[in-house]
Amino acid sequence: MKIKNALKSISPKKTPSVFLLKGNDYFLQDFFIKKVSRIYFKKYSYTITLMLPDDMGGKEIIEKLTSTDLFEKHKLFVIRDPQKILGRSSSDLLEICKNPNPGHLIFLISDDWVTKSSFLKKIESFIEPIETQSPYEKDMIKWAKYLIKEKNKTADFRVLSNLVDIAGQSIVHLNNEINKLCLYIEPRTQIEIEDLNHFSGWNRERKLWEFLLVYSNKNYEKSAVIGKSLIHSGNQIASIIISITSLFQEMLFEKMKKNGTFRPNTGYIPLPSSIKKRISYFAKNFTYQEITHALFLLHEIDKRKKTQITDDEIELISFIGQTIGS
Repeated sequence: MKIKNALKSISPKKTPSVFLLKGNDYFLQDFFIKKVSRIYFKKYSYTITLMLPDDMGGKEIIEKLTSTDLFEKHKLFVIRDPQKILGRSSSDLLEICKNPNPGHLIFLISDDWVTKSSFLKKIESFIEPIETQSPYEKDMIKWAKYLIKEKNKTADFRVLSNLVDIAGQSIVHLNNEINKLCLYIEPRTQIEIEDLNHFSGWNRERKLWEFLLVYSNKNYEKSAVIGKSLIHSGNQIASIIISITSLFQEMLFEKMKKNGTFRPNTGYIPLPSSIKKRISYFAKNFTYQEITHALFLLHEIDKRKKTQITDDEIELISFIGQTIGS
């Protein structure tokens, strides 16, 4: 269930005070927890307890969930990776989730959306999971608009789209960059496209995704021009290699996934969102042999950088020529 739909459906008198969050976007996790706590606790004070099965025994976690306190009626519990609680404690936790103590608000969090443990299967039979993984571009643009509005600023669609392309790896990253941008334009309220050019780091990121875009489409001429620009603007070949390697690894995984030999990656991928969303399309432009050959060449460049003095521009242009040059 999407966060927006979940928040609309909440009624403290009717909705059980236990929620299952699945997905590793920490901003969304924190956002949802704060919104729900305001709905349930209103202006009442409450305590917050974070519990990690890796650090606490299952019995201790159950004791905290079942304890009552005359002076602390309202309590919020966050349990990360609840599927790691084993044995009798796991069964006890399921029963608590079905009948939580009055005044208790419980959030179970699994960073991996695709995890299907025995515990999660059971809990999902009576609690619908809330999606807290980083959204796709369409929803990311909506989040950008919402976050800007929260700061009493406005931006047109062109600005929002460019902002997501540059800083939309996750909502955490997007929110941090929007905070910087809003401080920069004070006292203005309208964010202009020119404001995005103020941050040199954003310019580098923009050039990087532009390079990856034209390179993935096998446009040799533009790849060479933008590649040279990247090097001349201060980017080192080592950092560019990381992004190109990630690109080819994701394309390789895409081909393996279609063959049924690979589980989709749900973790962090060091690629701009504008590139990540097109991986399946880019993968069609390269054969399996071309991808593995490119990964071999990237490995060789990395080895040379660590053992020899090499020219970054020559290394990059040579790589482009060997992989997509005709």
